Amino acid sequence: MGLLGEVMGKAVGTLWGPPFRAIAERRHARSLHAEGICLRAEVLPLLAGPTLLSVGQRLAGPALVRLSTSMWRNGKEWPDILGAAVRFLRQNHITEDAVPGDQDLLFSTMRHMWTLAPAVLSTRVHDFLENDYYGIAPFRVEGVGRVKLRLTSPRDAAPRQGSRVERLREAMSTGTAVLTFEARSLDSNAPHTWRPLAEIFLREEVTLDPERLRFSPFRDGLGITPTGFLHNMRRSAYQQSQVGRTEH
Repeated sequence: MGLLGEVMGKAVGTLWGPPFRAIAERRHARSLHAEGICLRAEVLPLLAGPTLLSVGQRLAGPALVRLSTSMWRNGKEWPDILGAAVRFLRQNHITEDAVPGDQDLLFSTMRHMWTLAPAVLSTRVHDFLENDYYGIAPFRVEGVGRVKLRLTSPRDAAPRQGSRVERLREAMSTGTAVLTFEARSLDSNAPHTWRPLAEIFLREEVTLDPERLRFSPFRDGLGITPTGFLHNMRRSAYQQSQVGRTEH
C-alpha cells in the first residue's frame, strides 16, 4: 500500500482527531491509557546476529517505561487492553521531557486493530508481566528494513499475589521484572521469525508529572520509524488527545 496507505491514514486520522480531543477534555486525561505507572529501566542488548545486534546496541542504556490500562481508572482490574510505552533515553537522568536522540515506542496487548475485542477478553489484566505487548503496525528500522515489534514477558516466574501494581513491585524487588524486545522482519528475503534484540529490566518506580509526560510514536531518535496506514492514522489522534487533556 506504501505511500497511498500513509496518505489515507493521515486523512482518516484527521477525521478521528476531534473525537479524541473531546474524550480527553471530558476525562481530563489521555483518551486512552489514562492511568499508568512509570518505571526506571535498563536495556541490555542480546546476541541476535550482526544486523539485529547493532539495533540492540543502539537501544542499550537507560529507559523510561510506562505500563498502563486503556479504559479503566482508579485501579479497576476489569477486562481491558494494557499498554507499554518505552522511551529509550540518551541520558541517565529521567525527567518528563524527551531530548534529541530519544526513541519512543508504544505497545499494547492487542496484536492488530481488528483483534481489539478478543484482546480485551484475553489480556491478563491482573498482572502487567503476564502479557505480551505488540507494536500493532510496521516500523522501518535503520539498517534492517520493515519489521514488526513486540515485548514478551517470561511465563515461568513464580506466582505473585496482590494487585497488578503490587505484583509488579514484587517482581522488581526480586529482579524478575523483565520484558524482551523482539523484532520480526517483513522483508520477503528474510526469515519471518521473532528474534530478540534486547532485554528491558524494570528497576524501580519513578514519580513524574503525568501532564508533562507525553510519549509520541513518531519520536524516532534511534532510527525506528512508524510506517503505513495505521501509524499515520494515529498521528492526528495523538496530537488532538494531548491538546484536549489538561491533566492525567
